[in-house]
Amino acid sequence: MHAPRLNTVPAPAAKPGTEPRPLILALRALAALVILWHHFASYPPLSAWAAPLLGPALEWLAAHARATQVFFVVGGYVMALSMAHRDWRLPTALGRYTLQRYLRLGLPYLAAMALVCLAYLYGEDWLPEEVAGTPVNLPQLLAHLFFLQAILGYEQLSAGFWFVCINFQLSLVYALTLWLRDGPARGRWNVPLILGTLLAALALFHTNLEASWDSWWLYFFPYFFMGVVIHHAVHHARSPRTFVLYALLFVAAMAFEWRWRLLSALLVGVLLWHAEWRGWGARWPRQPLLLGLGKIAYSLFLVHFPVLVFVAALWTRMGFNSPEMAAAGLAFAFAGSLALAHFFHRWIEQPAATLARRLHRPAAAHGAAGYETPLWQGR
Repeated sequence: MHAPRLNTVPAPAAKPGTEPRPLILALRALAALVILWHHFASYPPLSAWAAPLLGPALEWLAAHARATQVFFVVGGYVMALSMAHRDWRLPTALGRYTLQRYLRLGLPYLAAMALVCLAYLYGEDWLPEEVAGTPVNLPQLLAHLFFLQAILGYEQLSAGFWFVCINFQLSLVYALTLWLRDGPARGRWNVPLILGTLLAALALFHTNLEASWDSWWLYFFPYFFMGVVIHHAVHHARSPRTFVLYALLFVAAMAFEWRWRLLSALLVGVLLWHAEWRGWGARWPRQPLLLGLGKIAYSLFLVHFPVLVFVAALWTRMGFNSPEMAAAGLAFAFAGSLALAHFFHRWIEQPAATLARRLHRPAAAHGAAGYETPLWQGR
């Protein structure tokens, strides 16, 4: 009896600019929900008032509901997919991409910043210090404007803003490696893969162990680079070898010093790689509500904290501090976050993405600039 033959050919790549795979949307949706409820459970007063009724659930959410690794791994894959066909040899390529990325991430982020400032203003005399923090000042706002608040030591205006800053840093670092590949290296070396592997190893065995690095991209780089490696393995090398070797690097790092965050990133990476390699991520899941939530995940990520702040201030003003009313307040904040995220996605995030796309110049054929298909492709 012959063993069944394994399919070793990956599914066809999706064309850049097409709709994200259902699995990617589902992962985004679930990650956004987990992060939302982690924040709802972590910040008073609603969580504290609801504790007699929902204590064990809220304690677990506050302690264990972390899902930013999902966004990093999926984001790295989607970014590699969308940036693969850009022409990085142009003198203006890096500058154009930086502006494009700022419009895509920054405009919704600035709108969310305005929302949270309005929520703080509304609840100025009613919110606990853990939520309201210190009064907002101009240098703090300017630091947020350029994604520098954590680096410069300013307090974050909203839970989750740190992730947008790190995402922006990572996208610029990855764009720089693409420019090095197509410019100075003239396509002879796969600079993103070579340099990225070295940086990931440095992070896994050094910077990811030091909390002092968590304001910088290098701390989070191994998660993001997991997505880039998956893209290379599926769409360029067309072999699982690159991904397996990188996964073993994660295993070695966990053996060196155990970290749950590495395991979660690795599990997400294995799931995403298998889905893209076998092609089932383009067909499953098909639940419309889940996929719809995945499309507005970034908006939900941005607006849920301002909504929580507003509802907490409103409930405090109204004296709704019983466990039942606090639980109702959390449910109301959840429903309000979903509703506002839908509006925010339609009227702010999508127009920002459209504006960013207008700056994108389609790539020319590689041969036009003096070299053919990069030598590293297919290896």
